[in-house]
Amino acid sequence: MEDAPPSEAQKTGFAALIQELDKQSQSIGYVTLGETIDRASTRMHGVAIFLMALPECIPLPIPSFGAILGVPLIAVSAHLAIYGERGDLPASARNIKIPHEVIAVMSRYMIRPLRSVERVSRNRLSVLGRRERIIGALCLFMSLVLLLPIPLINVPPAVALACLSWGLVQRDGLFISLGIVFSAGVVLILFSIADLFASLFT
Repeated sequence: MEDAPPSEAQKTGFAALIQELDKQSQSIGYVTLGETIDRASTRMHGVAIFLMALPECIPLPIPSFGAILGVPLIAVSAHLAIYGERGDLPASARNIKIPHEVIAVMSRYMIRPLRSVERVSRNRLSVLGRRERIIGALCLFMSLVLLLPIPLINVPPAVALACLSWGLVQRDGLFISLGIVFSAGVVLILFSIADLFASLFT
């Protein structure tokens, strides 16, 4: 099977996109999800999930953005699980505002790692990239975990979401596989926490 032609996001890079969004959002304090998706010109659900999960992947003492982006993450993931990438995002999702503070954090800390990932990412294991609804269901579960009020639990599900959505956008089944592995690790962590609490109260 021939590889699909590269998308605009694959040609210009997400690192460049985030830098553009950083400049744009400085004047009005935000960018909308719809504007971001239109600029990326590629799989809209994957782009939306990736950009909303990325700030939570940063293990730094910065304010959590889970409260800001958690509900939109759930909404977009659920939409992907139900409709796949064929369904357009509803207007309510496209109008979601991503604060400049979120874009600025990504621009400051994630540009270099993103460029490194972009160099090694390519179209492979495409059979996984076509399982859009299954990926959406897994993203939905990780988004729900991301909202749990458990200290230090944000990073693992956020990394899983970033890998799953990046693989979806780039048609890279290897990153989707990594996302599945991280998701399995998150489930093990949750079981371990539940077992710890059960042992404390028995």
